[in-house]
Amino acid sequence: ALAHLGYPPAQAAYLINAVYQVLTLVLLQRLVASLVDGIEARSVGWLIQLIPIAFTFRIRANHEQAVVLCLLLAVYGCERARRSASWILVTAVGLVGLLLVKGVFAVFGPLACALWLLGRVRSAREGVGKAWLGLGAASVAMLLAAWVYGWLYGAATGQPFWSFYLSRQLGVAAVGQPGALLVRKAYNLVWYLGRVLWFPFPWSLTLLAAVVAWRRRRESPNGPAMAGALFALGLCALYVGAFSLSDRRADRYIFPVYYAIGATGVVAALRALPGFRALAERIDRAQPWVTVAVWSLTFAMHLFAGRLGLPTIKVWTAES
Repeated sequence: ALAHLGYPPAQAAYLINAVYQVLTLVLLQRLVASLVDGIEARSVGWLIQLIPIAFTFRIRANHEQAVVLCLLLAVYGCERARRSASWILVTAVGLVGLLLVKGVFAVFGPLACALWLLGRVRSAREGVGKAWLGLGAASVAMLLAAWVYGWLYGAATGQPFWSFYLSRQLGVAAVGQPGALLVRKAYNLVWYLGRVLWFPFPWSLTLLAAVVAWRRRRESPNGPAMAGALFALGLCALYVGAFSLSDRRADRYIFPVYYAIGATGVVAALRALPGFRALAERIDRAQPWVTVAVWSLTFAMHLFAGRLGLPTIKVWTAES
């Protein structure tokens, strides 16, 4: 569409990716703000931009940023639907968008929304029943969109879409590598957990430390902040558990997990480290320009670094 409007075709996907990034930051801040105070939510907006996966995907022509954006839109719609039924439409838009971008793997969308609402039942019961009904309606809209897409495809090509598509996706995913089955699945699990530790670093470590502290204090899993942590950990278990079953491995398959763990880890660090929180409070005086400045600076750095021809270092690749 941008190319038809005169924008350079080779650059169009990069521009759209940048738009998705910005919208993701806005939605992520708003979602975090529904659980914790302002300074913590605003700090997530600029600190999440400094995790390793953000540098890897800062200028990319693929759809992972769109996946995170649609997932956030669906979850945020569920959160706001507790107070206003009109936000059910936002959840439906997020889920349908996820379907059109990610296909069969959009199944993680309704599951993520359900995880969010389960966490909110423990911290804020008001309106949760309405949100559950909204999620059901949005899921039906998702199924209807899948049916309409298949019908339009068949009308245009004379061929069925979903039977071919599902056999292709699930068939390739089911292809195994040499070795014992349980050993391969355990290897996949460890491989993905390594990604979960590294790509949201260092906030993955602060969240891990917070979980250990909660366990030692036997803290009850109630309260908004705890709901956010449980959602992030549940989403991690959902994605890592599902994709560990396939011997096809890629960093991008669990892309939303990096942002969930990273955002929750930022909040955990702000609560556990007084010195770090004091620094964040000083920086917060310049908001919202801090978030804008970090995005602009890191984007410019990526463009400049790309011209240097530096070697790419990758440890423990998907093929290893």
